[in-house]
Amino acid sequence: MSHPSAFGPALVPHDSSFSNPIMSLGKLIFAAICGVLLPLGAGLRADVLKFNDGDQVKGTFIKKEGGQIVFRSERFGDLRVRESDATVELTAPPAPLVTETEIALDTGGKLKKPPGEKPEPRSSAAPPKPVVPAVAATGEKTAPPALGTPPAAPPVKPAAAKPKPPAVTIVRLGKGFIKWWGGWHGRIAFSANVIRDTADRSLYTAEARVKRTWKYDEVQIEPRYEFRRDNDVTAVDIFKASGYWRHSFGENWFGEYRPYFERDRKSSKATLLQQQLGVGRHLLKSKRYRLHLGVAENIFNTWPMDHALKDTRYSVESLFGEASLQLPWRVSITERGAWYFILDDAYASGWQNELELTKKITEVLTLTLRHEVRYHNPDPRVSDYERTRLLFGLNF
Repeated sequence: MSHPSAFGPALVPHDSSFSNPIMSLGKLIFAAICGVLLPLGAGLRADVLKFNDGDQVKGTFIKKEGGQIVFRSERFGDLRVRESDATVELTAPPAPLVTETEIALDTGGKLKKPPGEKPEPRSSAAPPKPVVPAVAATGEKTAPPALGTPPAAPPVKPAAAKPKPPAVTIVRLGKGFIKWWGGWHGRIAFSANVIRDTADRSLYTAEARVKRTWKYDEVQIEPRYEFRRDNDVTAVDIFKASGYWRHSFGENWFGEYRPYFERDRKSSKATLLQQQLGVGRHLLKSKRYRLHLGVAENIFNTWPMDHALKDTRYSVESLFGEASLQLPWRVSITERGAWYFILDDAYASGWQNELELTKKITEVLTLTLRHEVRYHNPDPRVSDYERTRLLFGLNF
């Protein structure tokens, strides 16, 4: 029994038997909700996903996979953003969200170990592999394997390589030839002259020129064929071939070997083979113009058509020069000349010169005007000439 107080009514002690049952039920529901949400809230960190445009999303960083960021947002759920579009600010190291049970389900029931953990040693209950003893050098045979040991597996013979069909070999050879020929460039030219006045004359010319350049070497080959008929009678049937191999010794000096062959089956008195071996110097050398001068020793071999005559051979000194100039509108001028002289005879001298003016019409088609001169060849049986010819060429 309590007594009244001066400040108000008397206080009555609380008894559980007088509590409200509705209030007790609400407290139990609130406690259950907190018990469920608190663990979930504990696993979420206050990470921030910052986009390049300035937007930010709060949540939990999951992982980076395939160039994407996997982020669990509090408002938008799981997000996948490219690494180049956003960055993540972590408040703590990310906790592993994938359990071992999930890994076991993905890997067929086998749990993966962390990288730092060593694998457990295998059980020794498995039967050991049979050891086949080698035969001693003395030729004695070793004892057979113990009973219960499984026999050794026979050695597996490697499969024999199947022979390649001829078509595959031909294709490979063709590709190799194209790759090797890729460094060669040149031109095929044609010329035809048909004249009808007091006599019917026709002259046809075909020639090819191929050239290749390396770091210190340069090679050129030029075959040529000429055929002429006068009043339906063959007057000229000549084949020529020339070329050179030039090797550079540094930036200024070079050595050169230049052969020249001429064979006229109709009117020539002899077959000529000229070999020039010389040394020269680059006076001017650039992409637009070049100038070379040098000295050479020339060996002239002639074989007369009349077998009753003897073969002859001359050794003649010479000075040679080469010049080339690239002009606008894809026009080029090239000239090569040689002056032959004999040191013992001041009056025995000769001259040979070739001048070309080339206009490149397209990347493939060219037009060439050529002037050739040969006077006083060291062998008098070799004819002199002076020719001017217009050629149409195809570049490759």
